[in-house]
Amino acid sequence: QAVAAANPEAILNVTFGADLVKLVREGNTRGLFKGRSVVSFLTGEPEYLDPLKEETPEGWIVTGYPWYDIKTPDHEKFLKAYQAKFNDYPRLGSIVGYQTIKAAAAILAKAGGSSDPEKLIAATEGLSMPSPFGEITFRKIDHQSTLGAYVGKTALKDGKGVMVDSVYRKGADYLPSDAEVAKLRPKD
Repeated sequence: QAVAAANPEAILNVTFGADLVKLVREGNTRGLFKGRSVVSFLTGEPEYLDPLKEETPEGWIVTGYPWYDIKTPDHEKFLKAYQAKFNDYPRLGSIVGYQTIKAAAAILAKAGGSSDPEKLIAATEGLSMPSPFGEITFRKIDHQSTLGAYVGKTALKDGKGVMVDSVYRKGADYLPSDAEVAKLRPKD
């Protein structure tokens, strides 16, 4: 009601889980989304589209994981192995969990098996590795991973929410430059 009363031209949504379902259900009932652009973080992930089912609003600009529409060798290899093991499709959490463990193993290997924090930090800096979304790197300057995100729109297909018109955006293209990081994180 509060959002509708404000009569916004567009809506930026960052709710997820049960809060997202409630927002969509109440918003659909009240016509909140009609004639308004909606940008919604995470909503294109299967974790959040699956519970929405046929209530999925169409045309929202979202970040997410269109596992059914990624046709790269790295992802197809991951998808095939995941489905063979779990007889299900992966969620974005599957990618994040998988990549976290792969990163930890690569860091430990590069550090020679040491658990010394300084050696682990040094091993992480500049480390590049494959991922289901393509090669990623842990930047030396701020230790940020360059793993990116898929951006697309929501749609209904066979009574289920999906992500369409998606494009992968590499994290490296959106992280602050080294000069900006140096200003934000002075060494003193």
